[in-house]
Amino acid sequence: MRRARLLFRALTILVVVTQHLLRYLVGWLVLWVVGRDRAARQALFGACVLSLFRRLGATFIKVGQIMSTRPDLLPPHVIDALSQLQDNVGPFDFGAVRAILAEDLGRPLEEIFAEFSPVPIASASVSQVHRARLPDGQIVAVKVRRPNIEELCAFDLSVMRLFARLLELMPSMALLAPVESVEQFARAVQQQLDFTIEAENNRRFRRNFAGDKDVVFPRLVDELCTRRVLVMEYIEGVKILEFRRTGAEPRRLGKIGFRVLLKMIFEDGFVHADLHPGNVFITSDHRVALLDLGLVGQLDSTHRQAFARYFAAWAQNDGRTMAQIMIEHSPSRDAIPDPAGFTRAVEEFVGRYYGKRLGEVHIAVVVFEMMQILRTYRVRVNATFTVVNIAIAMTEGIGKQLDPTLDLMAEALPFFARFDFFQTTAP
Repeated sequence: MRRARLLFRALTILVVVTQHLLRYLVGWLVLWVVGRDRAARQALFGACVLSLFRRLGATFIKVGQIMSTRPDLLPPHVIDALSQLQDNVGPFDFGAVRAILAEDLGRPLEEIFAEFSPVPIASASVSQVHRARLPDGQIVAVKVRRPNIEELCAFDLSVMRLFARLLELMPSMALLAPVESVEQFARAVQQQLDFTIEAENNRRFRRNFAGDKDVVFPRLVDELCTRRVLVMEYIEGVKILEFRRTGAEPRRLGKIGFRVLLKMIFEDGFVHADLHPGNVFITSDHRVALLDLGLVGQLDSTHRQAFARYFAAWAQNDGRTMAQIMIEHSPSRDAIPDPAGFTRAVEEFVGRYYGKRLGEVHIAVVVFEMMQILRTYRVRVNATFTVVNIAIAMTEGIGKQLDPTLDLMAEALPFFARFDFFQTTAP
């Protein structure tokens, strides 16, 4: 049965990839005949990539979501397409939920829970979540991994590695290190398959924010957590962008979000790497709850200092230092084709923003523009740097929707000031 499943999966991938390749080639030819410009052809390519990843499901959706956070590796039209990937698919059979709970927890579902809703409240490519009640009355969320997902992901990732090796034979693609990039994506997916990693991330976040009454991470029921099952406190609330339903003061929520992110980066070096609005809730008592903790970025003290130096240099119109920091921490620093050109591009980039009031600068725009320069000059940065940049961009995007006058850089200055090299010469 295992061989039959994998053979069917291989044939499925071959057929779907062939269909989308033909769709792109025919579409490209039609656009060329009718005289459409390059932007139209790029949009077509992005649409084909998005459809391909959706059709192939599970692993490809997860990898596509992670790829969408790497604008230093991929062009904007691909990033825009992949950022539309939604991790919601149909639920799997409740019988499989029963079997996994019994295998992992050693008892039938009825002996563990007083109530258990058979209809999931959320269903994604890797897992689904059910609402339940424990015998002591506590309402919990039960996250259960999809059956056979580990085997499917292992096979799909092996296909991606093969494709990456073929890409690396092309000199222009080899500079992007496709094999190494796929390995990074694979590690991120594999971490999300092992719920003990998410459980440990949860415990660490709770320790880090133990003294902050404005922030909530769901408490785990430790004795009911395994590699395939997580049982945790059920967070009652609404998604952050639905704040008007709560009566909460939006500026306060935005400032909490900025403070939480900056603490993660500059104090803890432990950053939630999936901070999209669906993972940030407002509770009934107007606290901010962070969910889905399977993907994190970690910065050691050296990289935290480097990150602070980077923003300090930007505030002081020092593009040369910014470029040096990125080259210094690049995995391919000895193979950068044009370091001098890259440095000039960064200096010009910084000069465009220097002199503007901090409130006029949108961090998200700056981050993505910097990523475009990195991609153009084939400068690969430490993957965690990119994760942190994207977390900053996402948090600022949420913050601006809560209150357009919020200024992330102004909120960040007290954190920067803790590093003795930083001198406040920003405009």
